Amino acid sequence: MMASHDRIPMLDLRTPHVELEPELLEAFSKLLATGQFVLGDVVESFESELAELCDLPYAVGCNSGTDALWLALRALGIGPGDAVLCPAYSFFATAATIVRVGARPVFADILPGTLNLDPEDAIRRAEEVGSLRAVISVDLFGRICALGPLEAYCRERELPIIQDAAQSIGARDATGAKIGARTEVACFSFYPTKNLGALGDAGGLVTRNSGLARRASRLRVHGESEPGVYSEIGINSRLDAIQAVALSVKLRHLDEWTSARRKLAAHYDALFAERGALSVVHEIDSPLSGARLAIRTPDIAPAPERHTYHRYVVRVPADRRTGLAKALEQEGIASAIFYPRGLHQQPALAEYAPRTPLPETELACRETLALPLFPELGIEGVERVVGVVAGYFEGSTSG
Repeated sequence: MMASHDRIPMLDLRTPHVELEPELLEAFSKLLATGQFVLGDVVESFESELAELCDLPYAVGCNSGTDALWLALRALGIGPGDAVLCPAYSFFATAATIVRVGARPVFADILPGTLNLDPEDAIRRAEEVGSLRAVISVDLFGRICALGPLEAYCRERELPIIQDAAQSIGARDATGAKIGARTEVACFSFYPTKNLGALGDAGGLVTRNSGLARRASRLRVHGESEPGVYSEIGINSRLDAIQAVALSVKLRHLDEWTSARRKLAAHYDALFAERGALSVVHEIDSPLSGARLAIRTPDIAPAPERHTYHRYVVRVPADRRTGLAKALEQEGIASAIFYPRGLHQQPALAEYAPRTPLPETELACRETLALPLFPELGIEGVERVVGVVAGYFEGSTSG
């Protein structure tokens, strides 16, 4: 629990590791005795645990979430001349991996409430692409992307959907289904800042497709199909055993951490609602002061949907965001912008930019601000953040 005077960071990576130190050291000691530090039994054990978490038969560990996306694309046979659709509001790796396999990203807009891919816009843009070979959906900030009509559209055309689940481990969709239930393959990042984070880079994918799993396993070791025989060009993306051990230890605590995140997010929602913020509008009258609290909280995901709140992201008018961030910083509270540019606005991807604008993506890039959310933040931490945010809007008229 954080003291009232402590600086509030975006994430606390120190406290949970101190608490887990005995478990981690015991597991590392056992690993050291084996002398097997790349792949091996402990990696296979973690892969089994990851597959079980998703109720899927196969999991493949690799070096990063970026490599997981690359392996998924390559394992599906996607390469030069192909097009892959993805949302423009996402981390750079979502589109960069498409380019890395020689394919072309096609960008679609997002829904303003969830910030996830807009299925209707995705279909419209897919209709314009004759060489479309796959779709990447992104579960942004911990909420599974609702595919809606896009799922049937892809099924009818035999277009695989790759689920970028880098931020959503442990989530469920609106039907209660787990990650990977509606897609060909789902990809995870275990970067240290993720809800399930390694002690360095790590990633993995899950699937029900045995052929895809076999090929991904081959591609992660340079394309080696049997000892000394390389049937295709792959990459070196093996999961280190020490990361697998750490992830297995942490996986035992994931439900507890996710529950804590969800409770804190619900407290954010409740306190902001008391101050006049809703998850459906940008500005309403504050019941406390009569001032206008210009903030939109994340859309609430009703049960059985399970949002894991990798980030708690609010929206504020673009001309107020910088002022709010400064006000938070002055009170020792961190905040962050995910993401300041859409993928279609990134210089490295300029040649793939759509001819038409992506208005919801561009608006989200100007309005979104992530507030601190992590299990150790505690109720008092949430109350402190909300107090500063509300004070900024209720006590000023300009950013």
